[in-house]
Amino acid sequence: MKAVYVSTLCAAATLIISSVAQAQDAPAQPMLTDSYFDRARAAEQQPASLLTVDEATFKAAYEKAGRPKLVMLVGEPFSGMVSEWHMQRRVSVNAQATGTQGTFVPESQSVQVGVEQRGYAHSQRSGMLTNEQWDEYQRGYQSMLMRYGVRLVNRAIAMRLLDSEIRAETNRNPQDDNQRLEMDMLRKHTSLILEVMPYRENKLNYEPIGYHITMTSLKDATLLADERVPIPQGVLEYRARAGGYNLERPRQIAGVSAQSGGYQVLEEQHEIWAEQGALAAQATLQMLYDRYL
Repeated sequence: MKAVYVSTLCAAATLIISSVAQAQDAPAQPMLTDSYFDRARAAEQQPASLLTVDEATFKAAYEKAGRPKLVMLVGEPFSGMVSEWHMQRRVSVNAQATGTQGTFVPESQSVQVGVEQRGYAHSQRSGMLTNEQWDEYQRGYQSMLMRYGVRLVNRAIAMRLLDSEIRAETNRNPQDDNQRLEMDMLRKHTSLILEVMPYRENKLNYEPIGYHITMTSLKDATLLADERVPIPQGVLEYRARAGGYNLERPRQIAGVSAQSGGYQVLEEQHEIWAEQGALAAQATLQMLYDRYL
């Protein structure tokens, strides 16, 4: 009986020790690296940037360069036409005078008359974007440049002011030739002109439209930059539609409105062109820092 009791105690002690050992096992360790899908999702959610210089460094360099003013041509190239007036044709007039012999010496005279015609075409932006899209694009482009302290010249206002100044101080009527008036305005207000033109882009994971940016010095007509800037594609997600799933921009929910049949989700519209303008402006800021400041 005593032997049985000792055996039972030994078995109980063994069970208790085993339970304590199991309770003291080390906790499970986390995975050494995140999963591929977690990393891909985190990378997609990071905002795209085409600018490597930080804001403080750029502003310091811009201040050191004297805070130069810039003129932008967004969606339209700078015209190479010097004057609105051009000679379309020349007219030759041959005249011959005759008279009585002895009293008048016969003469002939040839006169050339040049006929000039004024041709003025309003600036037109590229047809790859509508006027409304260009306006949205330019708003995003300008906002990013001004965020970094860049001084931008309002081209239309500057031309009107110069026109008024010339008429007040001289007898010249600058409205006779807007092309030359624009060049006078550029020489007065800026030493650098930027041109932004769209082009078709076929790279994977990039927007179908990229932007060709040129930067020219008006001091000596030197081309400082001439680059094509592809725009990274925005974040997309699958959304269920009547015909299946489509890749679309993530929803930006502004609120919920109660309707007679239920609730309606209110969404904000994505300003795609303003986003592209801001990204193109980032590339422009980097060009300014690398090539000019």
